[in-house]
Amino acid sequence: MMVNGLDVEGSSSKIIFPSSFKSEDRILLLSISPILALIVADPNSFVLGWNEGRGPILFGLMFLILEWREARNRLILNLKGLRKASWIISFSTLIVYYLLVYLVGLQDVIRGVGYRIGVPEAPYLLSWTWLWEYIVVAVSLAGMLASAYTFKALREVVTPIIYFLGMAFILGLDAAFPYQSLGPLTSLASIIVGVIVALIGLSGVKISSNPLSPMDPPWIYSQGNLLLVGGLKRSVLLEINWPCTGIMSMLIYTLVLSMLMVKMEAPLKRKALYGIVGALGTFSTNILRIFLIILAVAYTTIDLRVFHESIGEILFIIWIISYLAVVVYVEGKLANKYSTRPRDRG
Repeated sequence: MMVNGLDVEGSSSKIIFPSSFKSEDRILLLSISPILALIVADPNSFVLGWNEGRGPILFGLMFLILEWREARNRLILNLKGLRKASWIISFSTLIVYYLLVYLVGLQDVIRGVGYRIGVPEAPYLLSWTWLWEYIVVAVSLAGMLASAYTFKALREVVTPIIYFLGMAFILGLDAAFPYQSLGPLTSLASIIVGVIVALIGLSGVKISSNPLSPMDPPWIYSQGNLLLVGGLKRSVLLEINWPCTGIMSMLIYTLVLSMLMVKMEAPLKRKALYGIVGALGTFSTNILRIFLIILAVAYTTIDLRVFHESIGEILFIIWIISYLAVVVYVEGKLANKYSTRPRDRG
């Protein structure tokens, strides 16, 4: 049985690697080679902060590999004439972009343009700067796929394109609606603060009703979407704005869920159950991320910037892999159960 492109009854090696390496695979590998080269040449740029580096691009490559494994046998390489020229143009666009970034400081130019048109300082200028890379990657990849394998490839391998454009859209929202200007999602941030305060009280951190009243640390005071944490060694003011609501992880989860639901042979009710459980798990993972950040402030002197940039992505990766593993395991068990059940011959 096939679940998300995985043969749950086949050998484990076939889950990751295709049975043979074809010319179609070589062209795909060449198409993403600029990104692969950057992973080696500038690994520090692949930090996992959602608007601080190229780390999220790795998720896009993961989606590409997962979908490509299923689509590769249905696509035929056709690099002739104008198609070859179109592929070269798309490939060159990605190469030229990265050359401009590293040789002439293109990101500094983009940052300067954002500043002149009124985008606020960091982190919003960071969002403005990085959104253009996702657009370039999405357009270049779509152009190379359509040129090499016809437009059918865009239907077969659409998830990474949607993901890159979705990332650009979210970063654009962050740059266009800074601080608390995106009303509905800001309200969600306030709800998350309430949940966090309720949970943090169970951990031994005192809840303060007045930040000016003397209280032995650690303690926490909340107002709206603000959290003032008085730790054993430091005090930190945390502002929970709409990007902190987990919209990035929810986007990735939605794409993973879409791939799973399309490829999985299961009744609609069971698919809906998987979807609800996955959404709750993704939301809870984001709550846990903020909870752990507050505990880090309250009890440790760990570098908060490094911890903040990494803990969310680490938790999400653990969660999404565990979620997929459980779904594949359950579906495999159910498939074996139904396949061995005696048929009614009445």
